[in-house]
Amino acid sequence: MKFRYIWNTLFFLLVIFGLGILNLAYPQSGDVSSLEQRTLTKWPAFSWERFFSGEFTREFDDYFSDHFAFRTPMAKAGAALVEYKGLPDNDAKIIQQGGDNTAQKLDTAAKDGSAAAGAGQEVQYLIYKDRAYTLFAYSQEAAEAYAKALNRFKAAVDPKVGVYSMLAPTSSEFIGKASYQKLSDSQKNAFDHVNASLDPEIRRIDVYGALDRHKQEEIYFGTDHHWTALGAYYAYAELMKELGETPVPLDSYAKGRIEGFLGTAYKATLSPKLKAHPDTIEYYEPGSKYEYTRYSTKGQPLPGKIVDPRYAKASGGYAVFLGGDFPWGEIQTERNNGRKIAVIKDSYANAFIPFLIPHFESIYYIDPRFYTGSLTEFVKEHEITDVLFLNNSTVARSTGIAKLIDKQM
Repeated sequence: MKFRYIWNTLFFLLVIFGLGILNLAYPQSGDVSSLEQRTLTKWPAFSWERFFSGEFTREFDDYFSDHFAFRTPMAKAGAALVEYKGLPDNDAKIIQQGGDNTAQKLDTAAKDGSAAAGAGQEVQYLIYKDRAYTLFAYSQEAAEAYAKALNRFKAAVDPKVGVYSMLAPTSSEFIGKASYQKLSDSQKNAFDHVNASLDPEIRRIDVYGALDRHKQEEIYFGTDHHWTALGAYYAYAELMKELGETPVPLDSYAKGRIEGFLGTAYKATLSPKLKAHPDTIEYYEPGSKYEYTRYSTKGQPLPGKIVDPRYAKASGGYAVFLGGDFPWGEIQTERNNGRKIAVIKDSYANAFIPFLIPHFESIYYIDPRFYTGSLTEFVKEHEITDVLFLNNSTVARSTGIAKLIDKQM
């Protein structure tokens, strides 16, 4: 009996030390996880002060976790094991992942080394049939903080500048089955509260109603948390209605397709069900002439196309729009009408912005998650005539974006 305990102890030590040696010999390589579409933790800076405070050891734990040997295949195997094990409902399951804004953290297609804002609440994904839905948890505090941030912005800019608010619902608002719909709080009610708290001079764009009317169409991806270019088009049409302009007909655009897209929801859950049903990205290429430049976190100008399937191959499918997420970008068009718009946005705006080209002389976008300058100074410097805040319902569940807008005022 004693001999068996000795062997068990030796075997345990062999496994522990063996894994340690294996991890030293074959660590997870690279600075970016292509599976999770995020920057991996870098080796922490050492100092005795940081060591005794525990800061170094905490960061080292994160580094070790991110660079553990065979981490990617083990993650895939773990997801497959959960699927094989089975859950009570074969039709649907809930997977809890990461911290708040997990989906937005996965938006770093620009690979600038920046991290999106927000951390705290867990994010829940509902996998229903062959689609993923990010469940929405309403926060009155977040909704009011976002409205107050926009109100402060409106008060800080020239009164002649038109300010607009566009709140984009996510796909969980349109699941289509009552029992699963109840798992999410109402985004409509959340948006109503935000809108009721906004300065009357801020014009509300009713995207919710437009998407609700088209909810039977492919306006959202199944493996990704974004809307499709079709969903973005319906939102664009609502903005044009508010501006008194006619939207360009969708059938006048040259259309392209990218097959086999597995988006952020798949990368967060690694669900084999999603993997078996990848999305097709449909994109619409602008017919008007323009010059597009995006700027990295280091301020480096990067000229390019506003819609380009080559971006999708390099940085992930949704990067076909704008090339991914960058601190800011500008589009100069052939339109000479004196109108200049700035879109203060999250990644939902990436598929939306290309539709603006026929209507504005200059189009700028600013992503508060990566931008570090002053929003009001930007508006003044570039002589902006219109400002559109375009964010998805995350702003009514987390205060992250509101705090960034306040900080960058």
